[in-house]
Amino acid sequence: MKKVSRRSFLKTAVGGALTISTIGCNLGKTKKSPENIVYIMTDQQTVHTLGCYGNPLNPTPNLDRLAETGMRFINFYIGAFPCSPSRATMFTGCYPQKHGVIINNVMLSDDIPSMGFIMKEAGKDTGYFGKSHLKGHMYRDVPWRKPFNGSWYYRRVPDDREYRFEKVEGGYGEDHPQLGFETWAGGWKQYHSYLREVGLGKFLERRPLPGNHQDVPSGREGKHIYSLLPEEHHMASFFAQKAVEFIQAHRGNKPPFCMVLSFYGPHLPVAPPKPWDEKYTLDQCPLPSNHFDTLEGKPVEQKNNKVCYKLPNWNDEQFKDYIRRYYGYSSYIDHQIGRVLKALTEYGLDDNTIVIFTSDHGDMESAHGFIYKLNNCCYQELARVPFIIRAPGITKPGSVADCLTSNVDVMPTIIDILGLPEQKGMQGLSFYNILTGRKTSFRDDIFVYWGGSSFVTFDGQWKYAIHLKSALNELYDLKQDPDEMKNLATDKKYISIIKEKQKKIFNWLYETNHPYAEVIEKNKKI
Repeated sequence: MKKVSRRSFLKTAVGGALTISTIGCNLGKTKKSPENIVYIMTDQQTVHTLGCYGNPLNPTPNLDRLAETGMRFINFYIGAFPCSPSRATMFTGCYPQKHGVIINNVMLSDDIPSMGFIMKEAGKDTGYFGKSHLKGHMYRDVPWRKPFNGSWYYRRVPDDREYRFEKVEGGYGEDHPQLGFETWAGGWKQYHSYLREVGLGKFLERRPLPGNHQDVPSGREGKHIYSLLPEEHHMASFFAQKAVEFIQAHRGNKPPFCMVLSFYGPHLPVAPPKPWDEKYTLDQCPLPSNHFDTLEGKPVEQKNNKVCYKLPNWNDEQFKDYIRRYYGYSSYIDHQIGRVLKALTEYGLDDNTIVIFTSDHGDMESAHGFIYKLNNCCYQELARVPFIIRAPGITKPGSVADCLTSNVDVMPTIIDILGLPEQKGMQGLSFYNILTGRKTSFRDDIFVYWGGSSFVTFDGQWKYAIHLKSALNELYDLKQDPDEMKNLATDKKYISIIKEKQKKIFNWLYETNHPYAEVIEKNKKI
């Protein structure tokens, strides 16, 4: 009798389980489903910036109104971190160990079914406006960042100052239509050409930051900074206008479409255009309750990150200023989102359009004494993100879902709503029955592939992280310690919980066919 390996057994068993769990998930569907999709995404936006998630300043009135007319998920998590892995996960319904985007700037292969290709095959016009982060790389000579069984393709070029043409069509990098989307504006040459056309070409002399975040900040982080670009010519406004024009071209509901609007903000540099940088005062932006964290008993890499960011030298006013600029940037983006939602209404597309809003991950926003994002951690500020969906005839206005959900589940759910053929091989699950209200529970556990070197699981109370680059792992009891201040991973009192969580992570790695699952288990198992 042939011996069955643990990997083979788990893969077969889980494959059957996933099939059973997804078959018939839209049984009883009688109403005609909306035909269009508007998928709005921001970069690095935490739930704390939204009024409908509890921010008393109400910085996001347009997203709040979207939540009032749709469904808001309060326990929605990323399936991968940071930007590129998370985006690939939400667009493919697979984890990085399958789609191959294990770290930022790895190319998502066209061989992997993803949103654009699936929607195009379904007969929809497809448009993408904004940041993709899925077609370039910067790490040719760093072996551990190389995609599984993949290649590097082309190298990104940081800027185009040497090209003195007045206007450039096409270009390179994220300017090319990609991932099945036919209409495309990726924010490289198109936006640069636009700035020249409106007489702002002088700003192209300033070298953009990695990722082409062309905010043109007034200075360096640590001071009060803002974008030197007028708000009407900022990248966020540029992409919102492209989205409005795409919607206008599809008024009358013909043909059906799928559009992604992906903002570059509020990702660093947190430099919103005026007057949004001073929309809030320092007094309106108190430090979070978990700001003062000594990081004792936590991975030493976290302390190293704080030193790299020069944060030990920051005072309270600097952290508060970061928060107010971050809120201001979020409000500015919300204003642009309002233009897009208004266009849907003006052109009679509300009743036939699914609208989704989310972010690829959060921001530390002064929690634990950090800003931006970091690896070797598993903090809620980064892992939990907003997710709002309005699906006419399916979601109940003003409804709230508190079940555990993940962005790996987004594509299976969209496919389910539209009644499209099942995409075999997707690792996420459809939460269609949550949208209709037929069910209120969904996942028992969330799993996050974190930065290529950490793996996280969370069940609503216990969060556990295995760090491959650190000798110290993390365990938090979020019911007793919602601020994640005390790491319990070295407390022998919790050894049974740690072993249980480790087993779940190892099983998940085997089930999702991680190529190094056995090595990880061998080296990290207690």
